[in-house]
Amino acid sequence: MNEHDINGLMKAAAERQLAVSALQKKYDTSSNVPTEQLVIDMRELLATERIVLDAIITLFVKIGADAKASSVE
Repeated sequence: MNEHDINGLMKAAAERQLAVSALQKKYDTSSNVPTEQLVIDMRELLATERIVLDAIITLFVKIGADAKASSVE
């Protein structure tokens, strides 16, 4: 695991938080949201979630590989 991986996770998490905040602000000011727009927004939010989960999984895989390499030495 290296700093690049951790930075990637932090960036993905920050982008996810920004997306959530933007949607909250958008829907706070809207009294009537078309279903199609809601579906589009939720898909975009899920895409940011996938990026965060991928970064987390990548970190855990690398931690596991590092631990396995350390135990072999």
